[in-house]
Amino acid sequence: MNKQLQKAQQGFTLIELMIVVAIIGILAAIAIPAYQDYTVKSKVSEGPSLASPALTAGGVACSEQTLTTNLTNTFFGLLPKEQITGNYVKSVEITAGSASTARVTIAYKTIGTSVQADQTVMYQGSCTPGKGMTWTVVPTGGSGSTVAQKYLPKS
Repeated sequence: MNKQLQKAQQGFTLIELMIVVAIIGILAAIAIPAYQDYTVKSKVSEGPSLASPALTAGGVACSEQTLTTNLTNTFFGLLPKEQITGNYVKSVEITAGSASTARVTIAYKTIGTSVQADQTVMYQGSCTPGKGMTWTVVPTGGSGSTVAQKYLPKS
């Protein structure tokens, strides 16, 4: 009886091991690109955090009804765009297009092979007197953001 018990506990067969290796390979093939996208998106998220003073300044100008055309960083009390930088951000600029709109443009440095130098994320602000400024991320394409859509921050 002991011989039968020992024979039943020999271990895994070759096919069982091959199945486990195949499952691990499939999971790795899915996980590695997802992780790479996640790391790029986390690096792109540096931009909105550096742009938050510009977004706030635009909201204040909206509330004070001082938005007019051709306004730039200095009007809003911010550093020149080239001086607002980070590890992955090249510049942050706010401009006003009219009394009811403003735009914040975040330009990036190269991030791996996913984001090229000078690609941008743009926020469009819409000012409603008495309600304030609402900001939305301008989608990729046309005159909008140039960073790939999958890396853009949520509005």
